[in-house]
Amino acid sequence: VAFQLADDVLDIASDSAESGKTPGTDLREGVPTLPVLRLRERAARLGEPGDLALCELLDSDLTDDARLAEALAALRAHPALEQARRDAVRYAEEARAALAPLKDCTAKTALIELCDAVVHRAG
Repeated sequence: VAFQLADDVLDIASDSAESGKTPGTDLREGVPTLPVLRLRERAARLGEPGDLALCELLDSDLTDDARLAEALAALRAHPALEQARRDAVRYAEEARAALAPLKDCTAKTALIELCDAVVHRAG
């Protein structure tokens, strides 16, 4: 789960040169990633005009490069992205905690390192 949530964040926050991903692919395809879901949740709860406008932009035709760039810039600056980052880290911490009772061994160490690696990828 942490890996997927971090991937959702990378789709918005990444620089393609660093991550190897093309930013906004999920946005362009209309995939409901966690940052977008967090934005929509906030927009429904608070009804702030900026949030509602960003939701409208996300619902528009993002095959247009200029619209996609505008959506990416707005999401990168929006608190929903940071919330999604925190969610990914929380899931990784929960996974690490689940490993705590296991006997120390190479596999446990690798899994603990994986918990950190999935949420601290480029982006």
